[in-house]
Amino acid sequence: MISEHLSRRSVLTSALALSACNSTSIVQGNATMTDSSDLRNAPAVSLPRSHQMDVRDAASGHLYRIFVQVPDAPAPPGGYPVLYVLDGNATFLMAAQLARNNGNRPGALRPDPLIVVGVGYATNASMDQNARKRDYTPPPATEDGTGDAEVFLDFLQKQLLPMVERAWPVDVSRRTLFGHSLGGLLTVHALITRPGLFTRHAAASPSLWWNGQHEVPLVDAWIAAGAAPSVQLQLRVGSKERARKSTDPLRAAKAAERQMNPLVESLAEKLLALHNPQIVVDSQEIPGADHGGVVLPALIDAIAFAAKRGL
Repeated sequence: MISEHLSRRSVLTSALALSACNSTSIVQGNATMTDSSDLRNAPAVSLPRSHQMDVRDAASGHLYRIFVQVPDAPAPPGGYPVLYVLDGNATFLMAAQLARNNGNRPGALRPDPLIVVGVGYATNASMDQNARKRDYTPPPATEDGTGDAEVFLDFLQKQLLPMVERAWPVDVSRRTLFGHSLGGLLTVHALITRPGLFTRHAAASPSLWWNGQHEVPLVDAWIAAGAAPSVQLQLRVGSKERARKSTDPLRAAKAAERQMNPLVESLAEKLLALHNPQIVVDSQEIPGADHGGVVLPALIDAIAFAAKRGL
């Protein structure tokens, strides 16, 4: 849980000592608590230089929880690169701490400091399944509560990105969007429908199977029309997402139907077949990772991808 006042908040300082009666002494400010059960009432963990705010989309009325992690280091020339992570309730803390850790690396290995923005929902749950299905699926709607990807991208374009860029110096040539699963589908959709909104796209296990693979011919038409003069795309998928024999027949049938790995590989191959030096595609299968397990390694790679200079 992240507290409402994350920025510059004092961090809980603990001093543990063993007494004759094995009680625990915890120092918080000038107060000392001797009952170890008081740990349950201690303040929520906070991440330094982080911010959280609920923002209502003026057009749709949908409410989003926005998380931001700002680096300790000053902005490099041209501004901070920014990584926007979808499913922010689940992914922001991982991405933010990983980005902060980079600030402790030796100078020669330290990448440019990176702002991380999580786009989530006003809930304490790790995900709002109904809201993400609504926001991350492209039209046409296949069922009630789906198909609002363009509405969501309008929110990012017209409200969220300008809000971030008014608050901090940002390198607009290094705006990266990361999404997993349906969020990965949305990331691919943003690539082909909103040129220039994000300059880099990182899609982990994108759900290209959605709506009878409706997005696939749209990608093909986009490529055929020559609408991809410059692309920086990172694709990740887990090896355990590949269809194979399984002791769980339902799981095996779902993998065979969705064709996650072949669809990701096909997308990479189509773009690389253009032999355009301005099209950079990094596609990898993560060994031993299933659909959920691909998130962390994909985020690690996306952070490096977002912070790098040039193509």
